[in-house]
Amino acid sequence: MEQDRLRDRFRGALLGVAVGDALGAPFEGMGMVHSADLERLHAAPGRLCYTDDTHMTLGMAESLVAMRGFDGENMARTFARNFRQEPWRGYGAGPPQVFRMVEEGTPWDKAGRMLFGGTGSFGNGAAMRVAPCALAYHQDLEKVIAVAAQSASITHAHQLGIEGAVLQACAVAFLIRCNARVPFEKRALVEFLEFRAASPVYRQKLERVKSLTPDATAADIVRQVGNGIEAYEAVPAAICAFLRHPDSFSKAVLCAISLGGDTDTIACMTGALSGAYLGESAIPVPWREGVEGAGRLRELADALLALAAGFRQQEEPE
Repeated sequence: MEQDRLRDRFRGALLGVAVGDALGAPFEGMGMVHSADLERLHAAPGRLCYTDDTHMTLGMAESLVAMRGFDGENMARTFARNFRQEPWRGYGAGPPQVFRMVEEGTPWDKAGRMLFGGTGSFGNGAAMRVAPCALAYHQDLEKVIAVAAQSASITHAHQLGIEGAVLQACAVAFLIRCNARVPFEKRALVEFLEFRAASPVYRQKLERVKSLTPDATAADIVRQVGNGIEAYEAVPAAICAFLRHPDSFSKAVLCAISLGGDTDTIACMTGALSGAYLGESAIPVPWREGVEGAGRLRELADALLALAAGFRQQEEPE
C-alpha cells in the first residue's frame, strides 16, 4: 500500500508539472485571468501541450535516472541535447546561451555564472524543473537541498535563483512525505520553508503567504506576493495557490493561472506541489490523459521511485 501511494504521488508530481504548464501557457504574460476562461479550461481544455518548463523537468529526470543520481555534466548536456532537438518549446534567452557554452567546453558549474554580467539569473527557470530532484531524494532533506542547489546553478547561478529552486524542492519533498490521513496543516508547510529560507526577500514573501486571509482575492495575492518571472515571486505564488486549495488539484492549478503573469511556470510549480500531495488520481482525467507526454512522465516517475528505493536500501544498516 505504501509503494502504491508513493507511485501515485510521484506520478502526480510529474504529471502535475506538465498539466499546470500546458494549462497556463496560453495565458502567459497576461493580466489576471477571468473566471470564464478558467471554467473553459476545466470543461474543455483542448490539446494540452507543454513548454520548456516540462521539457527541462523531463531532462532533469532523464539525467537522474540515467546516472543513478546527480551528475552535473550529464544534466547540463541533457538539457542542451533536448533543447537542440526541440528548441521551439519557449525557452528564454538565458538557458540556450548556457547550453552553447557547455557544448563548447565551459564547465557545467561555471557557464550559468557568466550570464547577466557575471551575477547569474534569479529567474524561476531552475525552480520550475526541480520536482525530479525532490522525488529522487525525498527521504534525505539535506540531499534535496544540495542537489537542488547544484542543479539550479547550471542555468540560474544567482543566489535568489538557486534559493527558489531549493524552496520548491523542499516543498515537494515535504508534501511527498505528508500523511494524507492526517488533516493538512497549512502553516506547517510555510514554517518548514521559512526555516530554510536564507534571503530576507523569501522570508518576507513567505510571511505574506502565511498572513493572507481565506477570502483574499487573486489581486490581493498578486499585490502581496507577485506573479512575475523572478524566482522570489513565482515560487511563493505557487506555494500560495497550493495552500488556497490543498485538497483539490484542479482548484489549486486554476488559482495559480488566475493570478496572471508567468502563468505557465507558476501553475507548473503549483501542479508539482498538488500532485505530490494528492497524487495522479486527483488530477482530472481529461487533463492527465490529455497532456502531451503523459506516458513518458509516468515512466520517469516510476524510474525515480525505483531510484529513491535504491537510495534507501543503500542507507539501511546491514
